[in-house]
Amino acid sequence: MPSGTATGLRAIDALRPLWTFMRRHVALLLLWPAIAACAAVALWSFVLLDLGQERRDREAELAHRVDAYTQSMVTRTQRALADIDRLLLLLRHIWNDSGRRASLAGGFEAGAFARQYVSTAAVMDRNGVVVTSTHPQSIGTNAGDRPYFIAQRDSGVDRLYLSNPFHGRLSNREVIALSRPIFAPDGSFDGIVQISVLPSYVVQHYAEPILGEYGFVAVMRKDGVILASRTGAKVHSFTQPFLLSPLPQGQASGVASPDPRRWFADGRARVVGWRPFPGQDLIGIVGVDKQTALAAYGAHRAVQIENAWWNTLWLVLAALLATGVYVHAKWRRYQVETIRSTYRLATEDAGDGFFINRPVRDRHGVIRDFTVVDCNQHGAAMFGKQAEELIGHRLSEFYQGELLRKACDRLCQALEAGIYDRELPVTPAPDQPLQARWIRYKAVRADGDLAVTIRDISESKAHLSELERRSNSDELTGLPNRYWIQQFLPQAIARARGAGHALAVLFVDLDGFKAVNDVLGHAAGDQLLRTVGKRLKLAVRPRDHVVRLGGDEFVVLLEHVGSREDVEHVASRVLAAFHDGFHVQHATHVLGASIGISLFPEHGEDAETLLKNADIAMYSVKTGGKGGFCFFQSRFFEAIRARLETEVELRRALDQHQFVLHYQPRVDLATGSASSMEALVRWERPGQGLTGPDRFIPLLEETGLIVQLGEQVIDGVCRQLAIWAREGTAPVPVSVNISPRQFSQSDVMTQFRDATARHGVDPALLEIEVTESSMMQEGIGESAVFSQLRELGIKLCIDDFGTGYSSLSQLQKLRFDVLKIDRAFVLRIEHPEGDTLIASMIAMAHALGMRVVAEGIESQGQMRLLQTLGCDEGQGYFFSRPVPPEEYRRPTAHAWPGPRA
Repeated sequence: MPSGTATGLRAIDALRPLWTFMRRHVALLLLWPAIAACAAVALWSFVLLDLGQERRDREAELAHRVDAYTQSMVTRTQRALADIDRLLLLLRHIWNDSGRRASLAGGFEAGAFARQYVSTAAVMDRNGVVVTSTHPQSIGTNAGDRPYFIAQRDSGVDRLYLSNPFHGRLSNREVIALSRPIFAPDGSFDGIVQISVLPSYVVQHYAEPILGEYGFVAVMRKDGVILASRTGAKVHSFTQPFLLSPLPQGQASGVASPDPRRWFADGRARVVGWRPFPGQDLIGIVGVDKQTALAAYGAHRAVQIENAWWNTLWLVLAALLATGVYVHAKWRRYQVETIRSTYRLATEDAGDGFFINRPVRDRHGVIRDFTVVDCNQHGAAMFGKQAEELIGHRLSEFYQGELLRKACDRLCQALEAGIYDRELPVTPAPDQPLQARWIRYKAVRADGDLAVTIRDISESKAHLSELERRSNSDELTGLPNRYWIQQFLPQAIARARGAGHALAVLFVDLDGFKAVNDVLGHAAGDQLLRTVGKRLKLAVRPRDHVVRLGGDEFVVLLEHVGSREDVEHVASRVLAAFHDGFHVQHATHVLGASIGISLFPEHGEDAETLLKNADIAMYSVKTGGKGGFCFFQSRFFEAIRARLETEVELRRALDQHQFVLHYQPRVDLATGSASSMEALVRWERPGQGLTGPDRFIPLLEETGLIVQLGEQVIDGVCRQLAIWAREGTAPVPVSVNISPRQFSQSDVMTQFRDATARHGVDPALLEIEVTESSMMQEGIGESAVFSQLRELGIKLCIDDFGTGYSSLSQLQKLRFDVLKIDRAFVLRIEHPEGDTLIASMIAMAHALGMRVVAEGIESQGQMRLLQTLGCDEGQGYFFSRPVPPEEYRRPTAHAWPGPRA
């Protein structure tokens, strides 16, 4: 045989094992390309989704800007038309006052009319003959056929008439006429005053820095007639309209992205906004060029797409490289394992005990025992022996009875299946040679023998057991936790279903815990929760389970429930556990509990439903007065739904600025004049009128929306103070109520500083009211913002005094300017000893340098007593209810003779 042929055959023989390996492991060639394909799909999905979301965000922002531009354009254009109307009224007055002998000649030269926008101004008699004009050559001509004359002659009403665009006879230019009628002394029609303006006057408020070269503005009538339109610097003629299609029907205002080829003469895509002119049959239209507005997004998108293609290319190259490396590594590993499979299987886990066991069969081929062919020293040590004491010996020499049977069964299973891999507990026994508590036992068949590895996993199992215990236990109270009940409750339901028993879930929420926790601190709150957990354990039956979900929420799980009466009995015992006060920090505090109950299978057949329905029932107890229990009812869903709907309405109300401010004066009891006011928020709810704060403030506090409302109130108060100042109304300070959430979740200092600067308001005209209970919450009283507000010039008031836990030292430290006595004390002032407590409050406040305001004054008797006690100011319905800002007039001295509506 030629040497070349022999060499080729040897090469083929050398490659045959590799070819066989590749045929058996085709997946190796496809693994990394598949991973790269998935990564590429994920990459492109992310890039395209992100770009799509970014475009939607940019378009939404653009639509919002267009709507704002449209509103501004309508306001400015309406103001410009009003200027022309005032000029017409002035011309008419001058004409009448001069005995109809005034002359308009030379009006342009005198600067009365701007040539840039005004074409002509004229006065015509009752027959339409021009009597006087800025163009003397037109005097004597007849304009009686013009619409602006006919409309005024036939209407008989004094109103402004705005004509459609037409070709002016004198100016030989496209103009729009505005006219007002002239009436004779007997009221009959006696002519008109008329001014013709160029269309550029109507669209003069084109915001070129914003709209650019391809923006668009127009003013049209509601019947579709375009008065004027403009793109960039070009004002379009009505004979060659730029806007080709009418606005969408049925929409008084809006923003849209219409088909550019159907709408615009230049075919460019624009975002168009339109709004009606208030009180007129006109519509303002503004269009922003999409290409210009989204140019930055287009550039960003191109960069992102290019980067995605480069990343895809790198993924392909990486997949090819990884496939080559991966297949080579697998091939080398396959070669090594083929040569040393038995030894590798026995020793693959370093530090483990390994054994080679060989079956011992009887003459019928039945396995009766196993011989230890080989083992390492670590494996022998696990049995308390040396390797030499095990090698060559049978298992029956070390195991007897049940232990031998189980050991042989495991090895036989490995022979049959090829592998046996388990974690096994080691039962302590006198004849048990293994010294571990838990082992990982792995036996693999290799050429008729078994490679056995044994690993001592006692420590890891103990660690896992401790972790499981901790994960199922509440660290504070030692009770089972949320994770535990999520695992246990489904099992309990399955047992109850199998046995035909009922099961009850009691959702317990503490009443009054937050107030104690806020006032005394978290350490006291933790101590209180531990005590509650102990009392709940004592209140339930021994076989029941008490679980802490988190915060001040607990769950009691009752298994083997016979009837509702059994559940009610346990719920009553739980409520009774709260009758005695809780001794915390040398004082006794009273807490209550609200309990919602759901039953299996009546109220749900799975853990999630039972917990949810018990929670809903608890919420019903909370809203119904607290301190009780009730079973779940389907109608509770309606209460939850109504709450969610109200929350949605509140969010919409904040976005649409539906909240308005009313003002209630504070009266100086010595002079009888208003010394300050309190800003009180009301909800101008569409279709329902004004809604009081008690209907929405608690939900705003709960959802955190109070922060956004607070910012609107601060801005609204500053804006109103500025309006009063412009109107010449003598200003008095206005107090604003601030929620604790505003201090913790927003920058109150910056809000006040920005609002006063924005509206030009003296900060000394502002006061902040903080309730006594909120002031005592952790972190509020110690906040540096109080001193910063004081430095800005804003006064500080403590509201609802007498309802919280404040101390004299706390009041001294915070340096409040005003103390407001809660109305509950004022209502009892005429009762025996009712004035004693108020007198002490007034004396304490005066000693600390604070003015005192009594809230809720409703009668003259109350006011007289407060005057006698030295109270500085009063507030209540006796003086005035909260009124809208337009009804406010600062009262003069002694302006409060009695109650007001």
